[in-house]
Formats: sequence, C-alpha cells, structure tokens
Amino acid sequence: MPVRRLSEFIRALRGAGLRISPDEASQAMEAVALVGYEGRARFHDALSVTLVKAEQDRLAFETTFSRFFDGETAEQGADGRESDSVGDAASILPADLLAQMPDEIQSLLNADANALSQTMAEAAAAMNFTDMQVITQQGLYTRRLLMSMGMGAVDDQVIQLSQGSATQQAQADQLREWRGRVREQASGLVRRQFLLHGTGYGRELREQTMRAVAFRDLREFREVQALVRKMARRLASLHQRRLKRSRRGRLDGRRTLSGSLRHDGVPAQLHWQQMPPRKSRIMVICDVSSSVSEPARFLLQFLYALNDVLPQVRSFAFASRFDEVTEDFSRYSPDVAVGRVLDRLSGSGTDYGQMFEAFWRRCERQLDRHTTVIILGDARNNALPEGAQTLAQIRRRVRQVWWLNPEARSQWNSGDAVMDRYLPYCREAHRCANLNDLERAVDRLLLSLKRSD
Repeated sequence: MPVRRLSEFIRALRGAGLRISPDEASQAMEAVALVGYEGRARFHDALSVTLVKAEQDRLAFETTFSRFFDGETAEQGADGRESDSVGDAASILPADLLAQMPDEIQSLLNADANALSQTMAEAAAAMNFTDMQVITQQGLYTRRLLMSMGMGAVDDQVIQLSQGSATQQAQADQLREWRGRVREQASGLVRRQFLLHGTGYGRELREQTMRAVAFRDLREFREVQALVRKMARRLASLHQRRLKRSRRGRLDGRRTLSGSLRHDGVPAQLHWQQMPPRKSRIMVICDVSSSVSEPARFLLQFLYALNDVLPQVRSFAFASRFDEVTEDFSRYSPDVAVGRVLDRLSGSGTDYGQMFEAFWRRCERQLDRHTTVIILGDARNNALPEGAQTLAQIRRRVRQVWWLNPEARSQWNSGDAVMDRYLPYCREAHRCANLNDLERAVDRLLLSLKRSD
C-alpha cells in the first residue's frame, strides 16, 4: 500500500476529529511497515494502537477505517450480497462490431462486475480525493474517475452508434444504459470519498465561519459550544508547554561555564535560574446588558474552560445592578452557570460608575500587584457618571487592567459610549467581537501573566 494512501487515511481521521501529530503519523506508518498489509486484523490493530489515544475517538476511527478501506469494494445490497447490476456489456454489441473497437473499450465491455469494480478501484487509487471540499464537486470527481477508467471511449462509441441505423441506435441505447449503471457505481465510490475527506473540510469551514461571525449570531450554530471547548483545549495545551519552559527557568551562563571548567567543558552540564512562582489572580467583570450579553457568555465560558492554565478566577456581572457570580461557576458547568447569570442580572440601564464603586467596596482588600482585572463591555453608560476616578484607584492597586470591547474601535466613543475616559487606566484594550478576537485576547493575557511588570 503506498504511503500516500496511508497519508490520506490519516488526513481523513483528522477530518473526523482525531488529533494526530506528525510524529504519531510516522509511528503508524512504521508499525504498518512492520506488520505488513496482507493481514487485515494486524493491519487494523497497528493503526489503532498508534493513532487512537482516547476511548472517545474509537468510534470515529472504526467508522473512518471501514469507509476508507472497505469503500473500494463493490457496494453491498440490502440483503448483504454484492450488487451485480452492472455486469458485462459484451452481449450488447455483435461480435464483429466489438472486434473493431479499440482494446480499451473491449476490455471494459468484456469485464464482469468484479473485474469492473477492480478497474474502478485502481483508477480511484491513482486519484487524489483529499482536495474534494464541497458536495457540488462530486459530479466533477465522478467524471474524472470515469475518464481514468477509459469510459471516454465508450462515450464516443455511443455517439457514433446513435448516428447509424435503427439497429445501431438500439445498441447505442443499451450501451448508454450500461454506461449509466457504471456511472452510478462510480458516483457511489466518490460519495464515500467525500464523506471521508470533504466532511472534514466542511467541519473546518463551519468552524472558520463560527470563529469569524459576530457573537450575536453564534446562537444559530449548534456546534458552537464544542468549538469553544476545542479552542480552549488548544490554547491550554499551548500555554502548558510555555509554562513548563518558564518553570525550568533561564539558562544560568555563569554557573554553566564555571561548572564546565572542571572537565574542559566536556560534557557541559546546564544550570538554570529558577523563576519564583507567580501568585496571579484574575477578576473578570462582564457587562451582561442586552447589547453585550452574548460576548459576556462566551468570555466566561472560555475563561472557565482554561482552568488548567489560568490562575484563580473570580467573576462579576452587572447591568443595572452588580453581583459576584463566582459561586455559580463552582456549582454548575460553565454553560449552565452562564445561563443562570444572564437570567438573574441581564437587563438594561447599564451604570458603569455604580459598578466600579461596588467592585471597589467589595474587593478593595483583595486587590494587589498580583491581580489582573478584565472588563468586558461597550462603555455605554446611559449619560450617567462614568466613575473613571474609581477605575483609576483600582488601576493603582492592581497589576493590570484589560478592557475587551465588542464594538468596532470607530464606535468606542460614539453616542453615550465613554471609552476614552477609561482608556488611560487600561494596560491593554482590544476589540472582542467574535471568537477569533476572543482567542487572541486570551492568548495575549496568558502571555502577560508570565511576564513581569
């Protein structure tokens, strides 16, 4: 089996949702090379052991394996027997006419169902179906497959017979009917390949769309919660590697060089400057008024999905009134907790000035140089006192203040928005209108927590 076919299978597995690194793909190919391709069970087990890391991936692997390696055989009928509807077409034409045709047409017309399926499978193996991305491409790939089998010559023969006598026209109709059955079989093979390769691309396309669409429109996508968890896992994995490197510390050049002088630097023993652990704390304040509730929903879900790499998180929400919602997330899953918070606090009449004062009264003693305050809101304060001086007090006590605004920067100071009053006290302020913006902001936040002020 060519390496290309195994590469296509691994790509199909990735499209089905399995996470397979290049190193794991290489190990799978080495394992298959050792056990060989002839023994079906050993071949399957070699791929399974090297590519399936979690039990929840087992079903996706088995389904993809069956579709990929069984899909090249003849389709099964409802009773479990192979469909033999194509058959050979030699009986359609008289022997003398058949003898006058090119060899490639004769071999196709003389082939029985099994031989024709084998010819089709060989032609399919030479094609690259991994570029098939949308369902409308199936017709194009079916046509390419038929041309690779030599069916173009059969098409020419149908046209030629159609222009002859009545007998030849009848033969053309029979040959056309046989060609239609071959096309149905080719179409089924292409459809299976699309399920393997195109479906994965379609999932990626949907994810790209969900990442870029505005928060207010995300409710239309059923898979959005799974995507948020997937993005959080990817970001957590990235920062766990960074955290491991940061815990190792910096290379201590002086100790490394002085220690190596004892044995002329061979071998060199590396010494590291250990970095003291940081006692970071995050306090996130979300505007959950009707205009900003959806961004708040996804920010809170994202932060609590990063509990493996984020320090302690305390959550607050406000609209016309302010309250801490940390306990909701300690008692319920993020999805349920967010729903409860929005039901309890969302509404109209946002008052940022009152929110800053309430936050200061409740958390003044906990605010220190290890604290990061994240505010998500559009800074639209309904012409009420903005409370910028209270935010200035908060900024002097904490390590940093971040502001995530779901509106475009051009609107940050339009109407009743007073973002310019808050910006002087924010270490960073970013637009956060979709999942892409949110992921970039949280990524930068995690990096900032590892750097010193």
